[in-house]
Amino acid sequence: MSNSITKNDPYLQMAKNTVNANGQLAESEYVKFDNPDGMGVRILFVGNSITLHGVRPEIGWHHAWGMAASAKELDYVHRVKRAVREKDPDAAFCICQVADWERQYQNGSQTLHLYQAARAFEADIIVLRCIENCPAQAFDGKVFQKELDALLRYLSNQKTPHVLVTTGFWRHPGDDALCAYAQANGYPLIPLGDLGEDNAMKAIGLFAHEGVANHPGDLGMQRISERIAAHLMPLMKEYQHS
Repeated sequence: MSNSITKNDPYLQMAKNTVNANGQLAESEYVKFDNPDGMGVRILFVGNSITLHGVRPEIGWHHAWGMAASAKELDYVHRVKRAVREKDPDAAFCICQVADWERQYQNGSQTLHLYQAARAFEADIIVLRCIENCPAQAFDGKVFQKELDALLRYLSNQKTPHVLVTTGFWRHPGDDALCAYAQANGYPLIPLGDLGEDNAMKAIGLFAHEGVANHPGDLGMQRISERIAAHLMPLMKEYQHS
C-alpha cells in the first residue's frame, strides 16, 4: 500500500482492525496478575487485544496473550516485564484489559467496577496502551478525556502513580485527545501510529483473518516494548520497595 494513500486517509489502517471489541475475554479474565505480592516496583498495563486477547477459534486466534505475537514471551507486555525483571527481579505486574471500557467510553464510568482487582493492585506505574476500540465515528474527545480521567483515578486508588500514555498502534481520531490529556497532566506520550502504517510491524501472512493479521507481529511488539521501556525504566528506582 503506497504512502500517498495512507497520507490521504490517516485512519486507513485502523479500518483493517476487524477484530470485535466485544467478548475479547471472559469478564473473570479482565484482570490478571504476575507475582502480585512482589516487593519490587508495581506495574499495571491497561490495554486491549494488543495487550491480551483470549482464545477465539472462529477468527483463527488460539492463544491467550497480546495479539498477534507468535508466542507469549514475544508480546509487548512480556518483553517489558522481562526488561524490568533484569533490574528488579521481585517486580509485580497486573494486566487490566479494558476493551469493554473502550467500546462504551462515553459511559465508561459504568464499567469501572469490572476493574476493581486492578485498583486493589495499587500500581506504582501505569502503562496506558489503549484507544483502538473506541468507536471512531462521532468520536467525542471531551467526553473521552473526562471518562479516561475517571478510569485512571479509579485505577490509581488514592495513589499518585506515574502514567505513561501511548497513542494508537493504528492512527485513531482519539489520538489528539490522548495527546492533549497527557500534556495537560504532565504524562509522557509515546507515539505508535507510525508502526501501524508499516506492514513489517504486523502479522501479515501469518493469519487468514485480516483483523488478526493487522495486529502487531513480533517485530511490532518489540518496537512497542522498546518505546515503552525507554520511558519506564528510568522510573523504577523511585518505586523499588525495600
